[in-house]
Amino acid sequence: MNSLQKLNLNYNPFRDITPSMESNTLLWAEMEEVKTKIEKSYTESIKNNSKQLVLNWGPYGGGKTFSAYYFIKNNNNLSDLTQIYLRCPKDGSKSTDEFFKSIIDYISFDKIHLQIKSLISEYGEQKLMEMLIPKTSHEYAKAICLIGSSNDDIVELMNRFLYVGLTKTELKKLGLAKDIQSDTDVIKFLSGILHCFIGDNNIPIGKVIIWIDEMEDLIYYSPKHYKGFSQVLRDLFDSISSSFLVFLNFTLAEGEESTIELILGGAVWSRVTRKIRYKQFSNTNALEYCSQLIQHAKIDKNKKQPIDEETTHLLINHMMISNLTPREINKHFNSLINYAIENNINEINQDVLANWMKEYEEDNL
Repeated sequence: MNSLQKLNLNYNPFRDITPSMESNTLLWAEMEEVKTKIEKSYTESIKNNSKQLVLNWGPYGGGKTFSAYYFIKNNNNLSDLTQIYLRCPKDGSKSTDEFFKSIIDYISFDKIHLQIKSLISEYGEQKLMEMLIPKTSHEYAKAICLIGSSNDDIVELMNRFLYVGLTKTELKKLGLAKDIQSDTDVIKFLSGILHCFIGDNNIPIGKVIIWIDEMEDLIYYSPKHYKGFSQVLRDLFDSISSSFLVFLNFTLAEGEESTIELILGGAVWSRVTRKIRYKQFSNTNALEYCSQLIQHAKIDKNKKQPIDEETTHLLINHMMISNLTPREINKHFNSLINYAIENNINEINQDVLANWMKEYEEDNL
């Protein structure tokens, strides 16, 4: 029997101190109000083809990134739903280019190629052009159709067209007038690409959901750059009329809604359709969070192991109230469980907690 099994655990329920899309245990615990609001946004987008811009905001480690991973992973079986996750660009001077390439990378060029190729096969290039031209431009509609070509050489050139641009000779060979150059070009082209996964009344395809994480990095942009990126977000949102859901994950230490409004700018702020606040846990919230995670990980659900309720209470009470977030709770309880494993302990009680705290408390609590 291994050490985790001795603790009556299939796995350490607190091991994911920071969330991972690859995790096999993305279990939602506590925060039911937040979950319900996100579910409503998904439902409205999927069933009603709505367009929404949702602001998720709250403390560091409060669960915003986890929410993105959880909902993307739990909805990835819907064939008509294209979900995209990206982090806010770090370099303000290159933010538009990074934003564009992050979306292309997440979907993948190969998937975009196959999607457009499939649309051409089903509807014909002319009908696809007619759908795309109002969403982008004639020039970029033509370029997007070339991405779906059956000619490998053309597809390879279009891959380079997206990422690094083409020479004048190469553009002429493809019958294209120009590369993607300005921020306006980026939005036009990106709108066209996304519409290949959304469609319109004549070519119904699906829905697109984008999660943009770490939006607080806009704080480090110069005024010129964050205003420019804010305009890019606004223009992209305005360029798509339906079946489009965007989540902006925003963290500020002081939790000031007015600060977020200032950074995003009035144009983007006025388009926000729902605001979801991730609040600090109370002791009761924290206890329920721990209880749900532990119960799910137990081998024998009826046993008290690995941590009795009173010991859980004591550790939560010992943590500073400002640290009662999922990340901080995971960090402390993960350490406690690892301590028990290292010391071949079968049940974590108050004595074990006291011994662990002697080693851990000074620097971490």
